[in-house]
Amino acid sequence: MSKERVVASIDLGGGRVTCVLAARDPETNSLNVLSGASAPCKGVKGGVVVDIQETAAAIEQVVDQAEQAAGAEVTALIHGVRGNHLESRNSHGAYNISRSDKEITAEDVHYALENAKAISLQTNREILQVIPQSFTIDGQKGIPNPEGMEGSLLEVDVHIISGSNSHLNNLLKAVSKAGFEAEDTFASIVPLCEAVLTDEEKELGAVLVDFGSESTSVAVYINGSVRYTRELPYGSDLITSDIAWGLHTSREIARTVKEKYAVACEGHLVEDEVIPVSLPDRADTKEIKATDLLDIVKPRVEELLELVRAEVVASNQGDFIRMAVLTGGGSLLRGIDDLTAQILGVSEVRVAGVKRNLVVCDDEEFFGPAYSTAVALVLYPELRPACGIASGEPKKTGSISRLLDVFKNLDVFGGN
Repeated sequence: MSKERVVASIDLGGGRVTCVLAARDPETNSLNVLSGASAPCKGVKGGVVVDIQETAAAIEQVVDQAEQAAGAEVTALIHGVRGNHLESRNSHGAYNISRSDKEITAEDVHYALENAKAISLQTNREILQVIPQSFTIDGQKGIPNPEGMEGSLLEVDVHIISGSNSHLNNLLKAVSKAGFEAEDTFASIVPLCEAVLTDEEKELGAVLVDFGSESTSVAVYINGSVRYTRELPYGSDLITSDIAWGLHTSREIARTVKEKYAVACEGHLVEDEVIPVSLPDRADTKEIKATDLLDIVKPRVEELLELVRAEVVASNQGDFIRMAVLTGGGSLLRGIDDLTAQILGVSEVRVAGVKRNLVVCDDEEFFGPAYSTAVALVLYPELRPACGIASGEPKKTGSISRLLDVFKNLDVFGGN
C-alpha cells in the first residue's frame, strides 16, 4: 500500500477542518481510507476562511496527524468549498460539427461545453464547476455520452457553480501557507451527492440536504443529473443556541443535551421523560420535561426545513422530487426524517452517509457525519470516471483517455 499514490482531502466546515487520506489497493482494486483527523478552527466560519493564519495552522495540524496515522506523506490536497458565496445556474451550449465524417470527438464535447460556459459573471466571481446534465445531437435529446456518435449539431445543458474570487483565493492561500498544493477544488455538495445518493434516487428525483453546523447545502437531482444547488448560511448550531438560551445554560452543555435527548417531532418523544441539565458551573443540575425541550427544538427545525422547502420551490423541480436524503451532523436529530417528509411533502426520507460499497475502511468513524464530506472529496476523483465525469485538457489519443481528460474543472456527464 505504501507504494500506491495517497490522495488527501480537506473539508472546511462549520468551525472545523477535517482531513482524510486514502489509496487504491492494487490487489482488491478498492479505495481504502487510511486515516483521518479533525480539529476545531476559529479561522473558518460557515465554510468560509475568515483568518488565513488560523486556518493554515489547523490544516497543517490535521494533515500531520493523518499522515502520522497512515505512515504516509502528501504534498497536495483536494479541497471542498462551502458557503453562501457560491451561486449556481443552468446554461446551454452548442457546437457545429463541420467535418465530413461527422463523428463527435472529445474535442467537440469540449467546445460545446466551453460555449455553455460563456455566461455573464460579475468581475469578482469565477466559475468553480461546470456539470453537464444531458446532451442533444441533431434534436435527439437525452444522450448521456455523445462521443463516437455522428451528428451535425451537438448541444449540451449544464449546471454551473461559481464562487467569490476573494473567498476562493483565501482558501488557496490557507492551503499554500500550510505547505501544500491545491490538487483540485470542488463545491463540496457535488462530491457529497455522488458519494451518498444512489443512482435510482438521482434518476427518480431527489433532494439531498446536508445539515452542517453553520450552513446547510441543498442539491436537487432529476433524471440522473444535478439541476439545482444552493448554500444556506444557517445550520444546526442554531438549535444549540436556542437550547442554550431557553435553558439558561452554556452552549457546550446545550450541545450535549441536543445530541442525547433532543427530538424534532412529537412522535419521537419518550413519554414522561425527564432530562437532567447541568448548570453552567457544572456543580448542580436541574430537570426539565422532554416536552419543554421539544418546544425549543421543533420551531427551529421547522424553520430550517421551511428554508429548504423554499429552495425546492425555487428550483422549479418540486413536482418531480420523490424523496429526500439527509446527511451531515444535523441529520442525526431523532425525528428529523419524519418532519422533513411532512414539510417537504415527500413520501420517502432517508438519513444517509457515504455509500459503504465505495470504500474500504476499518474505522466506523469515517462513515459518520463528521467525515462524510472529506471522504466524499477523496472519493471524487475515483467517482468521476465511474459516473462518466471527466477533467483535464482534451487529448487526441484513445477515446477513453480523451473522455477522462476532456478539460480541467468541468464535470462531464455529471452523475449519469
